[in-house]
Amino acid sequence: VVRLRQSKLMVHRGMMRTAYLWRLQETDSALDSRRATIDDARARLGESEEIEAVRADLAEKTRVYRAAESSQKDLELQADDVKSKIAPAEEKLYSGKIKNPKELSDLQHDIDQHKRQLSAIEDQGIEALSAVETAEREMRAAMAHLETLEAAWREEQAELTERIERLAAEVAEYEAERAEQAADIEPDLLSVYEHIRRAHQGKGVARLDRNLCLGCRISLPTSTVNKARAGSALVQCPNCERILCA
Repeated sequence: VVRLRQSKLMVHRGMMRTAYLWRLQETDSALDSRRATIDDARARLGESEEIEAVRADLAEKTRVYRAAESSQKDLELQADDVKSKIAPAEEKLYSGKIKNPKELSDLQHDIDQHKRQLSAIEDQGIEALSAVETAEREMRAAMAHLETLEAAWREEQAELTERIERLAAEVAEYEAERAEQAADIEPDLLSVYEHIRRAHQGKGVARLDRNLCLGCRISLPTSTVNKARAGSALVQCPNCERILCA
């Protein structure tokens, strides 16, 4: 009777140890998930490359617009300068004060030349004005695009910050819970579990499904399955080395 009781006690303790390890792994998985999400959120904090590229594009379009505007204003000044020469020349031509045919011909020639020059400048002015309007339209479109991106970015940054704070609070709670759970596990067993967990993508314990290890999806020998289900000792999967939990 004493041996039977001792045997049952050993089985109970073995099952309790795997149950404790499974509970610890559930907590570790929750911690890993939240820490990974926090890392991802922190990596996305700060200005994006897209916004920097749009800002650079806006700066270039602003430069083009200002250059086009400056060229258009220069042409207006040139046109005003030529007009200032034509007006007095025509007044002089039609004043009747000049009687010499040669002088009248030369003056008319000068006026015609100025008018041809003015016509060419005005043609350039029309093209320049069109270039200004196009450049301004493109600049304002880039500006609106940047404003839209920045508004979305600010909203995303606020959401990321809130998510980090919320998850950090959850991590603190899980860490406290893990400390309590780890205290129920023998140090040597805890060390083995943590070693396996580090080596196998954060999973140190695997469930059994009939004769299948759900850690590596490999069929196990019947003797291994029976030993794990008996609960008298901790059993590791011979393939992935995870501790088996029936």
